[in-house]
Amino acid sequence: MIYLEKFELLNNEDWSYYPFHIFLEKQLFNIEFDPITIFYGDNGSGKSTLLNIITETINNNKSVIRRKKPLVKSNYFEMYTTKCNYYLENNIPLGSKIIFSEDIFENILSKRIENQKKNNQRKELEKQYMQYKYDSINYSSLEDLRISVETRNKTQSKFIKSRIEENAKEFSNGQTSLEFFDKELKEDSLYLLDEPENSLSPKFQIELIQLILELSRFYKCQFIIATHSPFLLSIPNAKIYDLDSVPVVTKKWHELENMKIYYNFFKENKSKFEN
Repeated sequence: MIYLEKFELLNNEDWSYYPFHIFLEKQLFNIEFDPITIFYGDNGSGKSTLLNIITETINNNKSVIRRKKPLVKSNYFEMYTTKCNYYLENNIPLGSKIIFSEDIFENILSKRIENQKKNNQRKELEKQYMQYKYDSINYSSLEDLRISVETRNKTQSKFIKSRIEENAKEFSNGQTSLEFFDKELKEDSLYLLDEPENSLSPKFQIELIQLILELSRFYKCQFIIATHSPFLLSIPNAKIYDLDSVPVVTKKWHELENMKIYYNFFKENKSKFEN
């Protein structure tokens, strides 16, 4: 599915202010999108900036691409986005989103805090269970009596579960991140993802790829991804813009410089994997 068909960056104003000069120097003026389009490049290549420019330019006309936090931007950034153009093949659905690695990290932190609260609550309930079941208590209320009866008719685990909606799940950062994407990515949407591989092991990156492919093929989703992950870069039929090249051109994933470095490294150490 394609919602955003083409995007035009400025090609006639050589200002030194951010972000005017970035893509002018890279000679990147026009971007044509596929169902899955990837911006590849090293840190500082402009991948995240490009996602923000696209989002803010579209939202200048109608706020259809949601972000979890407002973008802190200068007057020059706003001026730049008003001078860019874009063309749609289909209207962008309102559920579309831009997701940054910071959003993923904040979700991980939130889950940790939530789990710690549940762990603390569990410890208090364990203490309460032992107290009411085995200690001599002067019942001061019907609630004390009710709890005492309950502890005598329930195991400790059932007593705790009846008071905690869900046991704290100790997930790794990768599991939490993958759960985040599974919850955030729905059908019929345009998604801009900034380095979604952060906190994901190779195994979970491959699972994320399968989710992206399924949503793209069967559920009318379009993806624009900024990444330098070799796994995400290998997504079948993805269009890749190499932001490290001047001028910026599209390449196959195995033609990218960093991918050749990975290849040569494993080729030189091939014997170690065969033992």
